[in-house]
Amino acid sequence: MRETAPGTRRSAPWHLWIVAALFLLLNLGGVYDYVMALSENADYFRSQNYDSQQIRYFTDYPLLPAVFWTIAIWGALVAALLLLLRSRWVLPVAITALAGQIVLDILTFGFRDRWQILGPRLAMFDLVVLLLTTGFVIYCRTLASRQILR
Repeated sequence: MRETAPGTRRSAPWHLWIVAALFLLLNLGGVYDYVMALSENADYFRSQNYDSQQIRYFTDYPLLPAVFWTIAIWGALVAALLLLLRSRWVLPVAITALAGQIVLDILTFGFRDRWQILGPRLAMFDLVVLLLTTGFVIYCRTLASRQILR
């Protein structure tokens, strides 16, 4: 493997664009859910087939989990965009988004009965998102160590 001079960067591998695009699409979906749920959009709740308890879960959302949800959702979206730009800031932003997701999951699964209220399908989806975000952080760390980010 060829050494890269300090201050320079290597060309982007082909998989960077695929990972960034897929993570961007995943998080655009998350942003849509976030906006629809926090705006208490009745049509959205109906389209998700939520019952009254599930709707109340989102319409009575406490401030602290909402703060971490905001950090997780918007941080992950910004991280995906930063990866497309090959910015060195992608790693700290992705780590922040992951931390927000971890705290959100602790708060909502531990103190808001997320599993019981929303059911195992959505709970498993949340865990998959957590794993994908963890993988994204590891991927970005690898790119940074290989001097692919600016």
